[in-house]
This record gives sequence, C-alpha cells and structure tokens, in this order.
Amino acid sequence: MSHPAVRAATHRALEIRERLLQGYPQWQEWRGQAQAVKAAVMARIDEFLGRLQEQVEGWGGKVLWARDAEAARSLILQVAREHRVRAVVKSKSMTTEEIALNPHLLAAGLQVRETDLGEFIIQLAGHAPAHLTAPALHLDRHQIAALFQEHLGISCPVEPEALTRRAREYLRPSFYEAQMGITGVNFAAAAEGALVLVENEGNLRLTANVPRVHLALMGLEKVIPALADVEVFLRLLPASATGQRLTALVHFIRGLKPHPRGRQAFYLVILDNGRRRLLAEPELKEALHCLRCGACLNACPVFQEGAAHLYGRVYPGAIGILLAPYLAPVGDISDLCTQCRACQEICPAAIPLAEKIVQVRRLSPKFRRARAFSRLAGLWLRWPRLYRGSEGILRLLPPQSPLASKLAPKSFYKMQLEVKIEGPRGTGFRPGEAPVPSPQPLPPTPDKGEGEGVVGEPETKVPGPPPTFASRLQEAGSSLQEIRGPEALARYLAGQAQGALWLEEHPCLRQAAPELEKLGVKTAFGVQSWAPDADTVVTVALGAIPETGSVIMPGGAGPASWLPFRARRQVVLVPLDKADLSLSQALEMAGREETGLTTWLTGPSRTADIEKVLVLGAQGPEQLEIVIYQPD
Repeated sequence: MSHPAVRAATHRALEIRERLLQGYPQWQEWRGQAQAVKAAVMARIDEFLGRLQEQVEGWGGKVLWARDAEAARSLILQVAREHRVRAVVKSKSMTTEEIALNPHLLAAGLQVRETDLGEFIIQLAGHAPAHLTAPALHLDRHQIAALFQEHLGISCPVEPEALTRRAREYLRPSFYEAQMGITGVNFAAAAEGALVLVENEGNLRLTANVPRVHLALMGLEKVIPALADVEVFLRLLPASATGQRLTALVHFIRGLKPHPRGRQAFYLVILDNGRRRLLAEPELKEALHCLRCGACLNACPVFQEGAAHLYGRVYPGAIGILLAPYLAPVGDISDLCTQCRACQEICPAAIPLAEKIVQVRRLSPKFRRARAFSRLAGLWLRWPRLYRGSEGILRLLPPQSPLASKLAPKSFYKMQLEVKIEGPRGTGFRPGEAPVPSPQPLPPTPDKGEGEGVVGEPETKVPGPPPTFASRLQEAGSSLQEIRGPEALARYLAGQAQGALWLEEHPCLRQAAPELEKLGVKTAFGVQSWAPDADTVVTVALGAIPETGSVIMPGGAGPASWLPFRARRQVVLVPLDKADLSLSQALEMAGREETGLTTWLTGPSRTADIEKVLVLGAQGPEQLEIVIYQPD
C-alpha cells in the first residue's frame, strides 16, 4: 500500500538536507574520515571495547555484556528487580526495539512509557516504528488526535503544536514517577569512557537524569577510539538525519550523575546479537559502520511505498537488508531493493550499500532463478555467432519486456534533486537555485568582531564573539545579547519575566539576585528546592561553539540539573572568554568534565514527529536566549 504521507515527508527531509549540504564543501572528505575511523575500530574491536569497560567502571558505572536479545532482556529485568523498579521511562532507542524490550518488561509487571513523541504515538497505536528517526511518519495529525482521544481521553485541535503540547503535559509526570530511565547510545568513546547521546526533544535528558537508575543499551559497533573522533560524526549524523547543523541537544555522560538520594546508579549494556558474525564477513562487515541516520530510507523508492512496515523488521531499507541475515531474528529481505544506488550515494558513512546488497543476493535463495538466468546468459554470450544470430529476435521484444529494459541513466536520488521538491512551507528547491545562506565553518582562531544589541551602559562596549555566532544562533532559533554587570543583567531578565525567576546556583547570578529584588522580581535558586513548572530559568554555560551556535551546559546538581526542562524560557549566560570555542576544543572540555552529564544546547528543544512539522518546546524550553556576559 502506497503512503503519500511517507513520500511527502521523506522528500521534505531530502530537501532540508540538501540545503544544508550546499554549505559543506568538505562533505566527501568527512565521509572518508568517518569510514576510516569505523574501519579502524572494527579491526581492533575487542581492544576498544575492553578500554571502554575499564573507563566506565573506573568512574562508577557497571558494564554488562549481552550475547543476544534474550540475554539483554534478562539483564535489564534483573537490574530493574535489583533496584525495585516499578515504572520505567524510555527515550527513543532502535536497539531496544531490536531486542523487543517493552513487551518483556510489561509481561514482568513493569509500567513502561515511551517519552519521545513519535515513539509515544506508536506505543498508543500499537505499531512498530515506521522510520529510524521518525517513528510515526505514517500517521497524520487527524489519526494522532484520534489516538489521543481514544487512549488518553484528551481532545484538542489537530494542529501539530497543540498535539505536542498535550503530549508534553501527559508525559511530564512520568519522568518523576519512574525509578529507572532507559536510553540508547550514539557513540561510546573508549579512551575517555564517555557516552555521546544526541536528541532534539529534551526527553532523553530527563530520562537519563531524573530516575534514580539510568541504563543505556548499545550495540557493540557504537564504540569509537576517542572523543576527538566524534567531531566528524557530529557533522555527518545530524545533517543526514534531520538536516540540522547539530541536534538541539548533545549529551556527554562521563561520571555518575548527582541525584537527591545520592549518586544515580548507571548501567551500560553492550549487545552482540549477531554483530560479531557480521564482523567476521569480509564482504559485509561495513554494514556495522551505519550511523542509524535514516538518510538511505528517505532516498529509497521502495521505502517510500510502504515505510518500515513493508520490510517486517526493526531495521528497514538498504541497511536493514544487510543486517537481516545476521541480526536475530535472521531473515532475508534482499528482494526489496531496486539497485537504484540512491542509498549508496546518500550514506554519510560512505557504506557501498548497493554493492553490498548484491553480495547478500548472491547467497539468497530468493535469487536462485536470477542467478541461473545470469549463468545462462553468460554461456550464451560466450558464443558470438549465437548472440549475433539472436539479436534480431531480441529487437522484436516489446519495450516493457524485462529482457529489453535497461537501467536508468541516473539514480532515483539524483533525479529527485533535479526536480522541484515541495518544501515544508510550500517553497521549492533546486540544487541550482540559491539556497539559504550557510557560511563556511569557522577557522581555528577567528577574529572577534564588535557585538550588537549590548544591554548596559552605553559608554562600555564589550568585545563580541565571532560575527557568525549571532547568525548561527538565529539559524538554530536562539537570540544573542551582550551584557556587562549585574545591574544590566537584572534589567534584562526583569524585562521579559512572567512570574518568578528560577536561578542556577552560581556567583554571577548571586550578584544579580539583589538587583532583581530591587526591581520587584521574585527570585529563587534551583538548588534550594524543587521548582514547579517555571516560566524562566537562568543558567550559566561553560562556553559556546560559534560554528554550530551551541552553548555548553554543565551537569549541575540536584534540581538545577533539569530545572531548564521545566521552563518555557531559558536564559544562558556565557563567559566572554569562553565564547569562541571550536568543536575540537569543546570535545576536549567534555572529556575533562566529570559532573556526570554535560550538554550542548543548539537552539530550543524541538520535534517534527507529526507530519515533519517543526514545533519548538517539545520536552524543554521553547525559547532559548544566549547572553555573552562580563560580570563587571
């Protein structure tokens, strides 16, 4: 059955990606770097996994090894029982889908709540994910509204923003009622024992931070040598998955996270489930390089006809075809490929997917007839007289005959780029047209320009961050101000406050609190007590990354660590001398932090899980304001 909604959504995703890539002349170089890193890891996988275990256990985590899906489920249930867990919250994780974790936990009497909007929707519907990154891609807003009415007793307008707000209100108590949070892992840096998790909604941070137990599940192929290697993957993955320069949140876990009842317990489950068998196949082991971005699905004409449900497996598309014979339950879906090569051209990890699918077909029982015909044709072509004698007969075959057909001169993906694709707001895009400006990445030591929009005394000018920082923030949906001194900061914060201001415990904000009181603004510090859902929360960053428009947030302690995710508006102060970090410098900083959880924020929290319509404030602030601050 054809899915027009799936086709439209995947075309929009391709358009957004292509717009971003117009400003990435190094794209092919980055793909080569990623391929080299992954190949090096696979050649020494046991060494890197051993180092990862040593480092994680060194900072207080526990590492568990799962041979297959059954072992992984048993280990996770054992952890839950050990900690007397009754309720579990989960962030989006295809690996938990792979091991069918939810039914197992439910059968054991646990309450399990998916907190990613798309996963929450399909949990209500009882469906499998339709896409690696957009689970509810196959459902439209009217169907989702009907699900909310049927299962939650919630009626609301069918607009994606209204549906997102209702889902947020319903899900919010689940984080505080759960005793265990389960997440996936995007990358695991062996040298530092640091786990990297990317998301957009903010639910992952709450899942990993609020319950007293955090369990992360990863396939063994997610290990990489060091945090420095993450840089190239953070350029490739968000662009290919969601068309973003960087996801709204990138989390680095290195150390036990603070919790009101002491340090939070942490478990890392490393899953095999057929991956080592695949690694032993020289012709196919590159499938383990996959970043799970879903770009190959967006470009695939077969996927657009039926979404992931057409494949009948957790991993669909080209990468699913390669994984199916190895990841349990073992299967063969190699006939669901047109060999248009679109997947191969778009894959950010440079996996030759189409070529590898041919390798799978050589072993597939489904292609016995095709292989027999191919051998017959080879024998026939060995005899020139026979071939020349039959050429006239072949020309009489009708054009639609398989023998008379030929491969298209260009792949489906390339043809899509040459036609006008309908954009998210009704605007079209051709690769030849002028795209949205995308400035080049910053040089290592950019010059600082004079800032704009300074709030404070007119005679004092604060040297500003690189000129591109403001444009990157605007691109991500944030704003930028430059402020000097506690009085000016208090005036700025009071100007847009709606109710009490909740402040992180920090010397800069302690200085500003009396000035806010003078202006009649009530303040409270997050470390003192648990806050209700707040209007505005003010926090202090470790630094900023102008290239991506990101600010670096420390883990914090107790309530302060997730206060911003209970607010409509978050104001982040960035020290002036740390406002121009490069990606590599920021990764070095993440490798030194031992506060448990460091987060890069790039714009407000967001989701596009309903018809690929962007909504800000999914499970976090809908407004993010960045302030370059100099105390005096």
